[in-house]
Amino acid sequence: MGRERWAFLAAALSSLGWASMYPAAKVALAEVEPLHIVWVRAAVAGLALALITIVSKRGLRRGWAQLRAEGGTRPWGWLLLGLMNFVGTSLLVLSAQRFLPASVNGLLNNTSPLWLALAAALLGRAVHPSRLLTGSLIALVGVGLVVIGADTAAGSAPWWQAFATADLRGVGLSLAGSVLIAIATIVARRVMPGRDAIAATSLACLWAALVLIPLVFVFAGGFAFLGSVSPGTLLLLLHMGLSSTAFNFSLWFYALSVLPVTRVANLQYLIAPLGVALSVIFLREPLTLTLVVGGTAIVAGIIIAQRGAEPVPARIGQERRLKR
Repeated sequence: MGRERWAFLAAALSSLGWASMYPAAKVALAEVEPLHIVWVRAAVAGLALALITIVSKRGLRRGWAQLRAEGGTRPWGWLLLGLMNFVGTSLLVLSAQRFLPASVNGLLNNTSPLWLALAAALLGRAVHPSRLLTGSLIALVGVGLVVIGADTAAGSAPWWQAFATADLRGVGLSLAGSVLIAIATIVARRVMPGRDAIAATSLACLWAALVLIPLVFVFAGGFAFLGSVSPGTLLLLLHMGLSSTAFNFSLWFYALSVLPVTRVANLQYLIAPLGVALSVIFLREPLTLTLVVGGTAIVAGIIIAQRGAEPVPARIGQERRLKR
């Protein structure tokens, strides 16, 4: 299997990691605050990936040297990725949740691949801009059907009512979060090529965990929850730090180090249907026709978008020429 195919597989598997966070968080939120989850994800992932780096280098000294080398090469890049992927996007989506139903917030926050597709089309980076944009729109409609279907199955208000009464403050915050995700994807594509994806992800997570500490004290009551949560919730928190953060961000950054942004970004549309599938399997939530149709639309949209996206460079040198 070629390097590009490994990168595609990594991007697809990273979506599974993000998707597993939603059913886990749904249960954990009964005992902890959203900011607690955000901090645990960053801290656990950062420490776990640092340990993996040390083990892979066969010793503390060599592992620490690798982390220092990555940190010294592009310190601003790892700090920026940590701030955007955890602090900024998390605060925006949590703030938007105060004003919006979960389905509306989920849909708007998943528009980042569309912004990237639109930018690629306008800048002439797509092979077939119309296919890229059409596929992105179809996939986004599929995401809408999935999140609306999940809410409908839960017995909430009709979808049109949720959108008609949406608070513009929440809409703005959620869209700002999606734009920040798109910017973070571009930054990762800029700084990741040639870097150690595991060590770099560790540094980004640890920076985010440090910045989040005062926010947890101010807005979430501090860290007393670590000694009071049930064993089941503690396992869910560890899962979200390992499987839903360390696992998927490492794979995601690796994919971005190999493939153009528009080849990778639209695979994030898989997060919504995979999250619903996991909820159906593990939380016994109902599977409706709307969810099936939405999932089908997402897959079809991704296929169309891939056919119109930026070509995969055969060599690093070719990639540089394309950027010029």
